[in-house]
Amino acid sequence: MGNIKSHLKHKRPSIKKIPEFDQIESGQERNEKLIDYYLSTIEDKLIEGGCKVLDVGCGAATWLLDLSNKYETSYFYGVDIKPIYPQEIKPHNLEFIEADVTNRLSFHDNEFDFTHLENMSFVFTPDQWDFILSELVRVTKPGGYIEISDRRNGYIGEGPIFRKLTDAIWSTYSKRNIDVKLMYKLDSKFELQPNIGEVHRIEKDLIIGPNGDKIGLVFQDLTFSYLKSELSIKILSEEMGISEEEYKNMVENLVEEFKQTSTESVHVRFWTQKQLSE
Repeated sequence: MGNIKSHLKHKRPSIKKIPEFDQIESGQERNEKLIDYYLSTIEDKLIEGGCKVLDVGCGAATWLLDLSNKYETSYFYGVDIKPIYPQEIKPHNLEFIEADVTNRLSFHDNEFDFTHLENMSFVFTPDQWDFILSELVRVTKPGGYIEISDRRNGYIGEGPIFRKLTDAIWSTYSKRNIDVKLMYKLDSKFELQPNIGEVHRIEKDLIIGPNGDKIGLVFQDLTFSYLKSELSIKILSEEMGISEEEYKNMVENLVEEFKQTSTESVHVRFWTQKQLSE
């Protein structure tokens, strides 16, 4: 992991202004705006260079790819149990590590200026969350920032098809001992960690589907990507007691339902700064 810095000498940062979402036409740029980058006050350090950023559970690494291209003199690391991130083509200041994040992270204490975790609330059990939070705190430098974001469970104004699908989803999570309400209280759980300052919380509402404008269509695409995955088809059709073909038809009918409804989803972000040890 020490081979990134040699590529970054004598380079100056290339900073791009992100346009307003409704003015964006390309899918890639919409995703960049959708991700919203970060809320923590770390940008000056990213621009200055030498900032170390960790994304835990990075998935396809969209967030890391965007930021590593934007801040070329800082260093970015992604960890995930499945290597679905780019294996060959990636910025020289970005490195991936295949690992199970429910085990101890393979980084030193106080190593990162900014530690980030997103869309993982339905992956970990409550006990695993306690460990994950402690690891995020451990690897973050004193004075560094930690950010966690996800959507809260439940929707407002959903139609009957989407309600049936989400009921099945919540049921499968419950059987795996996943607390679907954990995001409601993650800030209080976070505050129990040592050397943590005030935990800030920001919530944003959005409408899934065409009635939510461009960002609603992006979230509709993300919803269908999840519902149409092979694993979801198998697990959710079994949970609902219907055939896979019936399940697929239900998902297809959801396209029309989203046109007729204004299904609201709430996305929440928590961020805090690690304090100096007493």
